[in-house]
Amino acid sequence: MNEDLMKVIKSEEEIEQEVESLCRWAAARAGVIVVAPILGQIALAANEIYLIKRIANVYDKKIDETASCAFVGALGGTFVGQSLATLIPFPPLQIPIGMAVTYAVGKAANAWIKDDMPDISEYADKYKDIFNKAKEDVKNIIPSLKNNPDKDKPLGDEDKKFKF
Repeated sequence: MNEDLMKVIKSEEEIEQEVESLCRWAAARAGVIVVAPILGQIALAANEIYLIKRIANVYDKKIDETASCAFVGALGGTFVGQSLATLIPFPPLQIPIGMAVTYAVGKAANAWIKDDMPDISEYADKYKDIFNKAKEDVKNIIPSLKNNPDKDKPLGDEDKKFKF
């Protein structure tokens, strides 16, 4: 194989590290976004949509907003219920839930994209498992996420309106 091509091809480990970094970045942003009344919910959804698009870019795959919204929509009632919990105006509850939801969306999307984006419905269970683990993990990583220097840096055009 051409040496220049070898430099461009990322190892699986590099891809996983990049995706993990994106998921943590988006989760850190979610911790900031989620406490904004009403508009925070819209920006939180946009944050997740752009996270999915950024993960797809890591794999050199193109995903439009429609496919990203379909993925989030396929996560079903569990996702909606957890997201609605972020509307409770109590930051100690909002922040960890918002962060865990966003992190779990990113990790489930990573699995879906890595698997060449088959039927989305099978990833709802994967999301639930990741979310349950992320709820516990996020308590331990909140301090590092709150200090993430990129937490205020947008993932994309978060002012865009999405249809779910």
